[in-house]
Amino acid sequence: MKTKLLLLLIAAVMLCGCEHLGQFTYYTFINATDKTITVTLYDQDFYTNEWQVEVNPDAKEVFCFVIAPGEQYTRILPPYPSAPKASTSPPFEDIKEARCITVSNGELIVSHRSPDGLFYQYSGWYEKTKSTNKSVHLQIVFDDVFFNTQGQPVPVYE
Repeated sequence: MKTKLLLLLIAAVMLCGCEHLGQFTYYTFINATDKTITVTLYDQDFYTNEWQVEVNPDAKEVFCFVIAPGEQYTRILPPYPSAPKASTSPPFEDIKEARCITVSNGELIVSHRSPDGLFYQYSGWYEKTKSTNKSVHLQIVFDDVFFNTQGQPVPVYE
């Protein structure tokens, strides 16, 4: 009986985990402009092709968030089940149907064919603000430099 109880206790400890396998990732998107920012993920490329800036009419929105001037939006992602301790989840990894992302301030728009590619966590866009053995906090600041260096005029829909 004592052996069974000991085995059950060992199994419970192993299932609950003595060691955290990864970190929760907190992505904070900060609007440092005087315009409202809209971040939209689509099921396919936003433009018809990479050479013409024509909106793809077949692109369907799968996720969107809006950040008012001076405000912020935070996404919290759980760790990968089999990830090493120090790994973080990409910012939109949980939205499997997303294939493209746009970030717009109403005047300029930035588009990328991969939602996680535009804001890849190690590309220099994010600043790490806090890190513990259970979580990592990253932030990106949308400012005029972001839009002026990468943005194109927002297409006019007819």
